[in-house]
Parts: sequence; structure tokens; C-alpha cells
Amino acid sequence: MSLSQTQISKLVYVGQGGPLSTIPLLSLCESGCYPLAVIVADKSVSPRGINLLSVRPPKSVDSLASVADEYGLPLIHWQKGCEAEIVAKLTEIEPDLVIMSCFPWRVTETLLSIPSQGWWNLHPSMLPRYRGPTPLFWQARAGEEYTGVSLHQVVAELDAGAILGQQVVSLSAFQGRQLEEEIARQGAKLIEQALLEQAQARLIPTQQSKIEGRYYGFPTKENRRLEIKGAASKAHQFIVLVNAVYPLWIDINEKRYYVKEAISFDDDKKMNKAFIIKNNRLTIQFEQGVLDILVEEA
Repeated sequence: MSLSQTQISKLVYVGQGGPLSTIPLLSLCESGCYPLAVIVADKSVSPRGINLLSVRPPKSVDSLASVADEYGLPLIHWQKGCEAEIVAKLTEIEPDLVIMSCFPWRVTETLLSIPSQGWWNLHPSMLPRYRGPTPLFWQARAGEEYTGVSLHQVVAELDAGAILGQQVVSLSAFQGRQLEEEIARQGAKLIEQALLEQAQARLIPTQQSKIEGRYYGFPTKENRRLEIKGAASKAHQFIVLVNAVYPLWIDINEKRYYVKEAISFDDDKKMNKAFIIKNNRLTIQFEQGVLDILVEEA
């Protein structure tokens, strides 16, 4: 049975942009499940309000406004500090459910209480592991082989609500944006499955473990240091997955370098010296294997 053939809750969709927000919304619309409105995080400082798309937004693959325009959905701009306006708008819309993905701000308990069926959120980790705003950074830094995506109920404690569905995703099989897109596609499937199960009274939330859960905040400069330990392949994966968003750095022979690009690795190779640097190409001996990267002196 498809979403369009089932009595689905009246819903509102909330996000920020990028694959983790746009792909699930596109999937919902393509399945015939159209939100009553789309709410997008607006980090500009100029006053904004609900935008009924009288002026078409620029076409962009990462823009929620573009998706809303494509399907004729009302668009609401949410600016930080203007939660009272969002409370009033949601109260007026009267949604049964709010679905959120990749939203940058905490949702107040007043907002959480408005939809009768609560809020759902997509989170790019296998909760309760790696709670927080940048889970992919921390998973790549830890050298994890797998990540995943969790659909969970939203509660006052961040990323701690009951699980509605999960799917494992390989970290090593994708690079950078490709990983985000795959997580988003799997997350879209979780949303659609949960909506079907809810419509058929078969959705069973599973409470998260309080023991295994740990919250990770935004990475500091020290967290972005490339450490010369473990396997060269893990360091290569770390660079490929995060360096475009969180630039990494490394100290070699009392000099600091910014990492520009990961070139190659060989976990079976051994050198007779700790490192070789020539023409901004740095070759490093790790505990296991050798890593080649491009760098720039700080």
C-alpha cells in the first residue's frame, strides 16, 4: 500500500536545506504526501514571514524553498528568536504531525505540544550513539565503519526521543556529499514506512537506552587535528568525509599544515622515516600503513 492510498496525518515539514532536508521532502511529495507547509531555518537578519511564493526562489538542489516552489507548498521562514511567530502559525495550521530533518535549533516544549502526534526527526547516526548536531564528523573521526540514520520522536532532551525506525549505512562506501545523499534516501524510506505504520495503527516506538547515549557538540579546532595513529585508511576516510566542511590540520616537525586533499593510502606499506614532504605533498607513516595528502603551510 502506498502513502497516497492511505489516510496520512496532516503534516508540516521543517528543515534547513541540503540533502538531509530536501531529499526526504521530495520523496514525500513524489509519493503523493504533500505537507500543509514547509518551514525553513532562516539565518538572515532581515525580518521575514510566511512566503506564499509570489517571487520564485532561485532554483537549487539544496534549497527547501525550491522544493516548496516546485510543488506549490506554502513556505514559512523561521528566524531564531521568533519562535512566538512559529507557535502562532502552527496553531493556525493545526497539523497532526511535524517532520523535521537537519534543523539547527532546539524546538521549545510549547512548539512540541502543538501537533497532536508530536514531532519526528531524522538524525544521521544509529541512536542512541552520536547524539548532537554533527554526528557524521564524530563518527568519521572515530574511524567507524558504519553510520546510519534514525527516525525518532522529538522530546525536550536533544536526540533522546523514542526510535521509530533505523537503517545502517556504510561509511566507507560513500564519499562526502554521496554519504549525505544515501543517508537522506534511507531516511526518506524510514519516514514513509513510519507514516504507513502509523496510519495502520502498527507503529511501535522503541525507547532509547540511557546508558549507551552520548552527546557530541560542535567540533573545536583541536578536534580537527589529524592525529598520526591507527590505520592510514581511517585517516584518509576522515579527510574525505569532513575536510570540505571542517578543515583539518596537522603538525609535522614543529610546523603546522592545513590539509587540502587526501590522495591515497596503503595500510600494508612501511617507510624508513616518519614522513616525507615535497612540493606540498606530505607522505606520513601511520601505526598501520602510509597516507599521502596535499597540504598547505599555515
